Amino acid sequence: MDSEIINQELNNNELIIVFDRNKERTELNSFGNNPRESFYFKREDFDPPFDDPNLHISVFHGLDQDTIQIKRRELDKMIVWFDSEMGYMDWFRLNYEKYYIIYQDEYLVKGSLNPEHKFTAYEVKIHTGGVE
Repeated sequence: MDSEIINQELNNNELIIVFDRNKERTELNSFGNNPRESFYFKREDFDPPFDDPNLHISVFHGLDQDTIQIKRRELDKMIVWFDSEMGYMDWFRLNYEKYYIIYQDEYLVKGSLNPEHKFTAYEVKIHTGGVE
């Protein structure tokens, strides 16, 4: 399910998150042989006051979800949040219909300010919670 966004914007109920997959306390689990097709990130142990080791966020991308290419000029028109600026409660309070992530290390590459530069965005499901 790959598609490209060229002359259309994602609707206002969709959020792009520039996700730091290399952030401390972030664990990747992939399913199958290709981690770009299906993956699951889990992050635990947030900064106080949410440093309870039972609190976590989970970011899932499965085979039934889209992977899209977004040009920089289109990305600039979209709602974009940066994982590096989000705390646990930001994740907990997310209230959009659809979420996409762009990996931070791919977002910050040379040439990424070019309006024609393409980013790969993965549609994801996001869950927050804790273990009782």
